[in-house]
Amino acid sequence: MDNSTASGVALLKAAGLAAIGMAFCYISMAVIFFSLLSVPAGADTLGRIQYLQQEYMLVASGYGVGYLLFGVLLAILLQTLQQAVPSTHSATAALADRFGHIWVVLMMASGMAALIGLDKVFRLAGRDPVQALALYHSSSLLTDALGGGIELVGGLWVLLFSIAGLQQQRFAKALHLLGLIVGSLGIFTVLHTVPYLKEAFGLSQLIWFVWLGVVLLSRDTGKHSSAGVS
Repeated sequence: MDNSTASGVALLKAAGLAAIGMAFCYISMAVIFFSLLSVPAGADTLGRIQYLQQEYMLVASGYGVGYLLFGVLLAILLQTLQQAVPSTHSATAALADRFGHIWVVLMMASGMAALIGLDKVFRLAGRDPVQALALYHSSSLLTDALGGGIELVGGLWVLLFSIAGLQQQRFAKALHLLGLIVGSLGIFTVLHTVPYLKEAFGLSQLIWFVWLGVVLLSRDTGKHSSAGVS
């Protein structure tokens, strides 16, 4: 194995670990926010703020893993795929790459907005509850709008990535067909009032990330050196 092949294999393994790590981020965030954190029944918004303040380390861990670490791993995935098997002849793959990088920015901005917003809310809660409530709602709106209320950007990335993969026969056809479903679900979350769309997107994308990661970890660049991956 020459140096270039060894470097390509190492890059693909890094991409595979990043993809599996992103699935881990989804699982960790779900465990923290839906299992470990439990706002007392009947608590009003101010009571919710007080509860979150008491559990701040857990809350911060959830946002840190679910948004910031996820964004870093997504950046690693995009960059390593681009270097290992660059897509120089596919407009679809190049467009997918653009949306992927936009998604990185949105996820990290959302996580930082959530953490800074909560810190400001906690500082205000003791001396000006009215302003604290207003800031809490504004911060929640910003975080939700940027990082998860609508999964359009992430859906477009997966959809375009999968279309390019089918065109260029990059990986298993079944993986890309699943990607078409995942991406479509993400795009449909623009209809954010439809129940369970976000959950369906998140669960199906978790499976897709794990599958993609396993494929990348087992991939031999020598057999597909001319294939492009965004």
